[in-house]
Amino acid sequence: MTAKLLCRVFNGRTRATVHCSPPSSKHLVHKAHCYHNTSFSKITRITEADALRSFSASAGLSDDNRNEGNGRLLRVAIVGGGAAGMTTALHLSPLVAAGLIQGPIDVYEANNVKTSNKFRTSGHTVATTTTSMMSGSTTTTEGGKQFYSGSGALGRHIGVGIWSTAWWPFLRSLEKGLSSSSSSSAAAGTSSSTVANIVQNQKNRQSFKTLLKDLEACGSYVKDVGYRSPNGTWLVKSQLNASPYGINDLLNGTTTTTNDTTTSESTISSNNESKKKSIDNDDPALLFVREKDLLSCLRNAIKIEQKLGTVKYNYGVRVESINAVNGTMGSLELLHSTNPTTTADTTPMTTTSPQYHLIIAADGLRSNLRSRYAGHHSIHATSLGIESSSSSSSSSSQKDVKNSLENHWEHTRGHREATKVENREYIVFRGNAPKLPDDAEDGSGSFQTWGCSRSMRFAAVPFRHADEDLEEDDDNDGGYCGHYSQSDAFKKRKKDEEVWFATINDPVFMDAYKNPNSEMNAEERKRLLLDAFGSWHNPVRTLIETTPAEDIMYEMALAHKHNAGPVFDVKTIMDFERWKLVKAGMTEKDNYSNEVMTATTTSSTTGPGPILVFIGDSMMTVDPVLAQGFTMAMESGASISRSIERALSDSPVYSPELLRRELGQRHMRRERRLLHLLRSTELVQRLAQPSGFALFATYVVRPLMKLCPDGIKQGVFNFMIRYSLGLTGGERDSGGKQ
Repeated sequence: MTAKLLCRVFNGRTRATVHCSPPSSKHLVHKAHCYHNTSFSKITRITEADALRSFSASAGLSDDNRNEGNGRLLRVAIVGGGAAGMTTALHLSPLVAAGLIQGPIDVYEANNVKTSNKFRTSGHTVATTTTSMMSGSTTTTEGGKQFYSGSGALGRHIGVGIWSTAWWPFLRSLEKGLSSSSSSSAAAGTSSSTVANIVQNQKNRQSFKTLLKDLEACGSYVKDVGYRSPNGTWLVKSQLNASPYGINDLLNGTTTTTNDTTTSESTISSNNESKKKSIDNDDPALLFVREKDLLSCLRNAIKIEQKLGTVKYNYGVRVESINAVNGTMGSLELLHSTNPTTTADTTPMTTTSPQYHLIIAADGLRSNLRSRYAGHHSIHATSLGIESSSSSSSSSSQKDVKNSLENHWEHTRGHREATKVENREYIVFRGNAPKLPDDAEDGSGSFQTWGCSRSMRFAAVPFRHADEDLEEDDDNDGGYCGHYSQSDAFKKRKKDEEVWFATINDPVFMDAYKNPNSEMNAEERKRLLLDAFGSWHNPVRTLIETTPAEDIMYEMALAHKHNAGPVFDVKTIMDFERWKLVKAGMTEKDNYSNEVMTATTTSSTTGPGPILVFIGDSMMTVDPVLAQGFTMAMESGASISRSIERALSDSPVYSPELLRRELGQRHMRRERRLLHLLRSTELVQRLAQPSGFALFATYVVRPLMKLCPDGIKQGVFNFMIRYSLGLTGGERDSGGKQ
């Protein structure tokens, strides 16, 4: 299996095997879900034609229904105000400013992000606050067992990495905006202005500049990297780009990106020394920041867009379901953490949102919308096919659809399989340790050490971060937004730390984690960690020892088994849920939760409903071996913005058919990007956490790695980095060259 993975990576095979029967006049198989199997030997995916047919308006809907939605501006909602959701809103803001999307874009976040920063915690665990007797300073501890995976909307103090493919799209947009502004000034007085030109002009945005400057101000780039054995021997060493092309390079005009691809290699080689940096010739870089700082930077940028009216961030609002379907639009059922009509009443209140054409689910691993609407598919062919009940108004047609659902559809089994969350059977520990002296570092810089059993790995990255939080409590939306890059005091107050993580599937830890009544405390967990990793090379033991026990976070590694494709006919799924209730013979509201009854009994109009797209962890949460979660989330925001822009490029008038087609193609591009990451993850997983062939990995593979010349190893290592980021092969859907 490992050999197959290596072959697939190095021969550039990125196309997935298609497992679907071509539709015929007698047998139509409709699938609304494209998914990956975690064996990585098979990638199940429908063709583009099937993607457009399944749960789409083009499958069984009348011309009148298909055209409904034309003649108006696209209305967009984003569910989830974390990294994926905020990045998406920022990338869509130029389209709102250009008049292609109706503003503002509504972002719905369940957490109350406006709680005072002095008391705000991420909600991952029961935070404890302690006050120093000597200094009087107050510190908040968020260590211990984490209640849910992912960063949420607030983030923790732990360090995380984001690759340059996450911020390159912002740079590219600014580059296009600056270039368009210059062209517009030069062409002043002319009357010709295309939709594309209007959009390009709007991409020179202050929010983008502020975000990029803030990120650089509150983090640091990683340089020295490599893999090691527990005894300290280096398997491979390399260096990353620690001075990448950034916002200051762009604004200072020190370089220009050229689209000329006809330059010969000999010319490039001869001018190598004088070649200017640009996005197109820049190597990938890795920026380490704290989770909370990354999300604060994004929120600061969102505040700028809020003042401009392009984005509205709705906090303390949980999205329960989709309802009130009307043609190609639908509303969201919202559960407010406090009554929005009065500050005195703290009773949660349910309301209905405005109507939207496109709903983007960015609410993470446990996405409500994913768990309800993703993965419904037919596993039987039928002579009738499956049509939405909205395709015909006649009672006979409604009856035929009901019979088809009853006899041939098995949504429940497919839905359950597609939305499954897998326990990866190992626990991840994380901590921030004080920066160690160079001699204690053993000259290692950043490293990842591969164990030989029990899924043991240990990694550490030295990084410099902010020593304060500039994001204001900001009860007044019109108040000043503090930005990291604008504060001299902030720049001078830096703190050096080492973020580390360790993985292990020792039964003692696993049993304690799964047992809610476990009496294992923080000090005991730390002692057991030291027992497991204490004999490893420097500075592994020191990093664990110098991290306060109560600050060490731990959680089970979780991942989705499949990825969730776009849903083009939400109404069909709602019809099926209603049919299930009727079949069960239960019609009393008391027998069901309010959210189910709302989703299944209040929809009373025609049409396929809004398009539903999943991005970031909502699309697929991947095993955290390569730590690209934030990168994938931010790439997704840029990707879906490009797709919407392409669908509206000829005219700002919204066409459901064009957007469905573009989003279907986008999903296949994202699958290719995801495939690169999955293969790389599986390869590293097998080498770093051997299971079933530990002796082979320990006594054959790793000795061969040590004997291999450094030049070859570095070349392979650098290629694997680019491959995992989707920067090799054919058409890409990442931050690379478009």
